[in-house]
Amino acid sequence: MLCQSNETNRRYILANDDILLFYLEGIEMKKSLSLLIVLLIMSSPLLAQEITDHRQMVEMPPAMKQMFLKNMRGHMESLDLIIASLAAKDLSVAADIAEGKMGVGHGKKRQCDDSSHQHKTDHSEHKGKGFGQFMPTDMKVMGMSLHNAANEFATVARRGDIGEAYNALRQISASCVACHQSFRVK
Repeated sequence: MLCQSNETNRRYILANDDILLFYLEGIEMKKSLSLLIVLLIMSSPLLAQEITDHRQMVEMPPAMKQMFLKNMRGHMESLDLIIASLAAKDLSVAADIAEGKMGVGHGKKRQCDDSSHQHKTDHSEHKGKGFGQFMPTDMKVMGMSLHNAANEFATVARRGDIGEAYNALRQISASCVACHQSFRVK
């Protein structure tokens, strides 16, 4: 193998094809890595946009936030119990859970109460009122959509058609998804 090189121009005279192939693959690898780096740099603003959380921030005092989150976890637990009841083909139990735990008359109306429609920055007067006083109107509408969908599910499930019950269940989960994609609690 004979090698000649200078700083501006390298020339390799190779006696072995394998060495030449290895050298060319190295050049291709460098080009590929360079292209990958350029693509990553160019796409980073797009990634940053995807990472940015565009949901509306809903501020609540810590005690109200805990009550609200406990309520949402309760809805998730109820949804899980409804799905388990449907899997067991027990539509009556699924209907009772939906209506009793998530429906419009589910017994926690006071928590969702917003007797004060004003969103004050001084929340010192929130005692005795529910977290609804801190929820924007659109969030309240989505919440009522969940409760109405739960009542509708109960009505449909009691008719006994499991396929229709699953379709009605989808409205409950769609209400959850819509709200969670639109709002976050601080």
